[in-house]
Amino acid sequence: MFSRLKNSLLFRLEQTMVRGPAARFALLLTLVVLVATVAGLLARALAPGFESAVDAIWWAFLRLTDPGYLGDDEGVAKATISTAVTLLGYVLFTGALIAILVQWLGETMDRLEQGLTPVAFDAHFVLLGWTSRTLTILQEILVSQGRVERFLHQRGARRLRVALLAERADASLGQHIKLELGADWNDRQIILRSGTPLRLDDLARVDFAHAGAILIPAADTTANSTLDADTRTVKTLMTMGAALEETPPEEPPLVVVELQDMRHASTLRALYPGPMEIIAGDETISRLVVQNVRHPGLSHVYGEFLSDASGSQIYVREGPQLAGVSVQQLAYAFPEGVLLGVVRPRGDDFQALLNPPDDLRLEANDRIAVLAPSYGAAAPPETIDAAPDLPERPAPKFEGLPRRRVLVLGWNHRVPALLEEFSAYSEEAFAIDIVSEVSAAKREKRIKAEALSTEHLEIRQLEFDYTVPAYLESVDPAGYDNLVLLSSERLESDAESDARTILGYLLLRQMMEGAAKAPPVLVELSDPDNVPLFENRRGEVIVSPLIISRMLARVALRRELRAVFDELFGSGGSEIFFRRIADCDLAENRNGSEVPDAVERIYSFADLQRAADARGEIAIGIRRTGHEGKPGGGVQLNPGRDERLRLNEDDEMIVLTTYR
Repeated sequence: MFSRLKNSLLFRLEQTMVRGPAARFALLLTLVVLVATVAGLLARALAPGFESAVDAIWWAFLRLTDPGYLGDDEGVAKATISTAVTLLGYVLFTGALIAILVQWLGETMDRLEQGLTPVAFDAHFVLLGWTSRTLTILQEILVSQGRVERFLHQRGARRLRVALLAERADASLGQHIKLELGADWNDRQIILRSGTPLRLDDLARVDFAHAGAILIPAADTTANSTLDADTRTVKTLMTMGAALEETPPEEPPLVVVELQDMRHASTLRALYPGPMEIIAGDETISRLVVQNVRHPGLSHVYGEFLSDASGSQIYVREGPQLAGVSVQQLAYAFPEGVLLGVVRPRGDDFQALLNPPDDLRLEANDRIAVLAPSYGAAAPPETIDAAPDLPERPAPKFEGLPRRRVLVLGWNHRVPALLEEFSAYSEEAFAIDIVSEVSAAKREKRIKAEALSTEHLEIRQLEFDYTVPAYLESVDPAGYDNLVLLSSERLESDAESDARTILGYLLLRQMMEGAAKAPPVLVELSDPDNVPLFENRRGEVIVSPLIISRMLARVALRRELRAVFDELFGSGGSEIFFRRIADCDLAENRNGSEVPDAVERIYSFADLQRAADARGEIAIGIRRTGHEGKPGGGVQLNPGRDERLRLNEDDEMIVLTTYR
């Protein structure tokens, strides 16, 4: 019986203590009052002289809360009770009170550091989820100062704010972000909040309804959770859409979302009532891989497009004064830029018309896409001159590539999308061998489940570990036209996956060291920190999270760029490739004068532009041979018009063409 009573009292005490600082303080106050009452009544009984019971209780309370009264009491009984009460005061009043206050302050700081307090911003950026893309997105937004200023100005905001919602946004996460961003870190611009985008209460912490742009990168996928990324995105958009329908803001924020499976695109658009741009994650990486297989070296060009650290980027400018103007009139109207084409609104979407025909005339709401070193250099002219007297540009001719043998080392969930992208080039032939330890039967089943049209592809599944030199030598890598190393999803971390990929790359280089002509190698990495390992080494590197992150950030700042990227990276339509200087008939375009045969010649970029124009193409830069292993791969976009370029016949002009 006594044991049950003791347990009951301890349980009640526990329940009181866990209720929080207020309950603990109330319990402490009750004990203080109880001790003061008992001690006061006992002192009045043993040491007469108190006028009333209240006077005795007050006497005990003063000694309980202030030890300075200890020497004022006379008589053994009174002094003994005073000493006992004073000692209890140290424990109850001073010790316990300080402990409760310290604990309350600690809990308050922990709660604040967890980011549970809602923010109240306008026209800010909201980044939902902590993934392998998050850090790069943050960095791109922070370093894109000009683009951010224009974004904020259009929405009447003055300060950049980025609210990041992560599962647990504590001090350790903030310290990690600070170390990774370095000088770009600003604790007044980056606000961390804890929560999941699947719950409306958590979304309210980042004030998503009043944001300027909401970025939703796909969750990191593994071999067993490729669908989870898109299901989380769908649930997030459902939650936001339902909330905005109940209390619609004046202008719903732009949502930029990464989607792994584009078959869900129509579903996503129906869930959200505001503007939305969708980045096809798997398709984009697959397109870039196939484009680099067809034209090795393109990764360096795309890297220039997607980074503010390079010389020239793509800018989209509005120009109401251009309505009715032909593309031919604008072609040479940018002293420091290259006109790539027109971005035309199509309802709630945009269509990019790159390398358009000369007779295309701009409409009132059209934008222009310009490759330029700055936003100002891409400004459309205020006055439009008559069309220059230029020969009519011919339609570009399709130049079929020879049948290519491609060796793919590795397997991940993007391989079916990769094969589908290869098959999109129906007039070209590919023989693709895929090597992986994943069961060949399992891979075949996965490809068949996608119902891909691969009749004109020759696909062979090989089952072995490509990091074993003897196995790798058995397929003779040097006999292929292209080698592709894919990051694996079987391993638990990006570091382990990249370590395996890097080992495969080193084995390939070792085997082909004495080959007469080594095929180009394309490496897909998951961790950007591993990119420096490939400096001064032959081969191209694609970092999937880095590319998607930069695209998400760019499109959030200027949504029309999504249509431009889709056109550039997709099959058919416009594409970028390299044309040898020796094949460009530049002797007839160098100010009309003949150039004697020589290994090295001097041209201006204007000469290259006219030569490309004569083929119905647009020259956007040059690539020098012998720089494949160096940063940038020898690529120089948009050189100065009058800059003297010393080129040899194996150097290449980078052109934008359109196959219709």
